[in-house]
Amino acid sequence: MEPHHEKILLTTFALVVLSGCAHKQQTADEQQALENPNIQQGQHQVLQPEDRIVRPDIYTDYQPERTEVLREGRYTLINFSPEDGQKYLLDQSVTVNMLGKKKRALTATVEQGLRTTLKDTGLSLCHSFGQNEPTLSTLYSRPLPKVHYQFGPMALRDALQMLAGAAYEITINDVSRTVCFKLRPAVPERATGEKPKVETTTTTTTTTTTTEIIEE
Repeated sequence: MEPHHEKILLTTFALVVLSGCAHKQQTADEQQALENPNIQQGQHQVLQPEDRIVRPDIYTDYQPERTEVLREGRYTLINFSPEDGQKYLLDQSVTVNMLGKKKRALTATVEQGLRTTLKDTGLSLCHSFGQNEPTLSTLYSRPLPKVHYQFGPMALRDALQMLAGAAYEITINDVSRTVCFKLRPAVPERATGEKPKVETTTTTTTTTTTTEIIEE
């Protein structure tokens, strides 16, 4: 064999060997990428900013003695801290009038009275079905007393308690902002019609008058 042909064969053989090695290395890299996909992704992963808790918190860091005011004009100071009714929805004031201008039959139920009272307050009334309190359907179906068609202003918690009656206590889900009612173990004594005992204390005060005579 001539030296020229021998050189060509050696060169061709070397190229084939190098090509096989490169293909083998590429295949190994691809296999490693498939087995460890997070290696490639981790190199280009963008860090997301973490949420932080805002402080101060009006619910946990509230100081009653501290009132934040804003000066408006020369002599006017305005309190710009949230009111209790804004922080605690049950403390907001409500006024209800279900009578309307036209006289109509009083056919509303307690449920309708409760829903009317909760309108625009940010709170909703729980449904009677699916609750742990089986007597809710009975409460909701009762006719609304005439004295409850118009009232206020009063605190929302007091209005709801008044409409539900003494047999129930209010419950609230702060996450869903849903108001519901739970039957009391026993009706309070005052609600049964028994007048509470009144203790009377008599205090006698002796007043002494002193007259001073000034001689000229």
